[in-house]
Formats: sequence, C-alpha cells, structure tokens
Amino acid sequence: MGKHIKTSMDEKVIDYLAIELWRKDPNNKVLHTFMGMKNEEGNHIRKTIDTYEKTGEFPTHYNTDGTWQYESGQISFESFLRHEDPSGTTKYEYLEKKL
Repeated sequence: MGKHIKTSMDEKVIDYLAIELWRKDPNNKVLHTFMGMKNEEGNHIRKTIDTYEKTGEFPTHYNTDGTWQYESGQISFESFLRHEDPSGTTKYEYLEKKL
C-alpha cells in the first residue's frame, strides 16, 4: 500500500487539533493511542505535544494560508483564529449560524 505525501496544511490541521485536544483533555485515550504509535505519525504527534508543553505556543512554521507572501513567512495562532494575515487584515468573513 502506498503512502501519501502530507501537505503543510495537513500537518497544521493535525498539530492544531492534537494540541487543542491535549489542552482540553490531556488524558484523552484516543490521543494517547495515537501518541503511542511507533511510526512516523505517532512520533510527529508526540513531538508536537512535547514542543507545546515546553513552549506553551502553537507551531507557526507551516507554509500555508499564503504565508510565503509575508516577510516573516508565518501566521501566529492568534491571527489564525481571527482569520487574519500577518499584516492584521481580516481575510475571511463567516456567517453566524443560529442554533
């Protein structure tokens, strides 16, 4: 069976979701199962969580969201959540859904 190539956006999604789950439930059984895998994916998630634990910051090294256009080449996690580019300009507008 062939292996697909992960894009930078794939890594960002995996890392951000793993960190968010770790923050909400550090004892989550599913997350620990993934972290315990003895393969590239398990190693990557463990490294992501270990780095987050040391720095307290979300990674910003991804080449996504047009980051290559900006001098820093990065978008902070806070800007990512606000849907902004590094210059502070809002990139997206979402409609509020009423539940």
